Amino acid sequence: MTLRDEIVELTKELIAIPSVSEDPGGRAAVIDFIERYCRDLPGVVLTRHESRGFPSLVAGFDERRAKALVLNAHVDVVPARPEQFTPAERDGRIYGRGSQDMKGAAAVMLVLLKELALAGKQPDIGWQFVTDEEIGGDDGVGYLLHNGYTAEFFLAGEPTDLTIVNRAKGILWVTVSQTGNPAHGSRPWDGSNPIVPIASGLGRLLERYPIPEQPVWRTTITPSALHSGDAHNRVPVDAELKLDIRRVPDDDPDVLLGFVGECFPEAAVQAGHCGSTLATAQDNPHVVKLAEAIDAVTGQPHQFRDEHFGSDARFYSEAGVPAVCCGPKGSGLHSHDEWVDIESLETFYLVLQRLATLY
Repeated sequence: MTLRDEIVELTKELIAIPSVSEDPGGRAAVIDFIERYCRDLPGVVLTRHESRGFPSLVAGFDERRAKALVLNAHVDVVPARPEQFTPAERDGRIYGRGSQDMKGAAAVMLVLLKELALAGKQPDIGWQFVTDEEIGGDDGVGYLLHNGYTAEFFLAGEPTDLTIVNRAKGILWVTVSQTGNPAHGSRPWDGSNPIVPIASGLGRLLERYPIPEQPVWRTTITPSALHSGDAHNRVPVDAELKLDIRRVPDDDPDVLLGFVGECFPEAAVQAGHCGSTLATAQDNPHVVKLAEAIDAVTGQPHQFRDEHFGSDARFYSEAGVPAVCCGPKGSGLHSHDEWVDIESLETFYLVLQRLATLY
């Protein structure tokens, strides 16, 4: 079997497992599959973990938890149509849920582990396969890092078209709850409408953080949901606004939360999920090694780019470990037509293979 065939076949097998983040059975099934794939590889040490029902698997060539390089792949996926768990190959692409995000990259990392093991090579590298990235990552990478799985360099194989993502925004989800005084809709003077101060505060918020019309490297605030009322003819009892804040590393989450409170002075403002940013210097020696590997394999100069969504790389970045995202080419992230480019999977393998020689 050729390298291409093995990567394609393994990617398809992973896609066929419906490992949706919220499904305990699917989460366990995908880690079971990966564990079986690695179990008989010579010299490979496997350690399985579980936190709050989320399993993860760590592989390496010794039992030490601290590694020079960690290669990370999340194998949980967002919900999909049933047919998306039947992978399809056409026009040099693999279609299916998780093909791009990020079971294709997971397959590449597994094939690399196998080839290194069969060749008797044992670099100072750890492999991580986790099942909760799509819903925060606290019980996967967050748990592993907290339990001693440190690194000198962390690489998440998120789909980046083989560019290096060294900066990414952090997440802050905020809920604004405003109470009112109900009344008949025909007699608004008899009540207090909570929608009005919500609308006023949202207007003030968007004056400072206007919704951009194109990609921009600054903090953005997206109103993602507004709930209020249960009848057309009633001043509602309360109103709830949800905000999806994506912040750049220079913006402090507490300062942002304070400004939200100023915009809604009579409301209860509650912070939910708060994800850290990714910030790694381009000239970090480990990043330079990755960049040189990309240049050598592709024959093209490497590129850096900023990203607007989060990833598990943020956990290591927050801990002071240089961390980046780098992975294959694809499209349709979280859509009905998700795909990954097969040639880019091969290229990604060659990049990681070259990088592994340096560790």
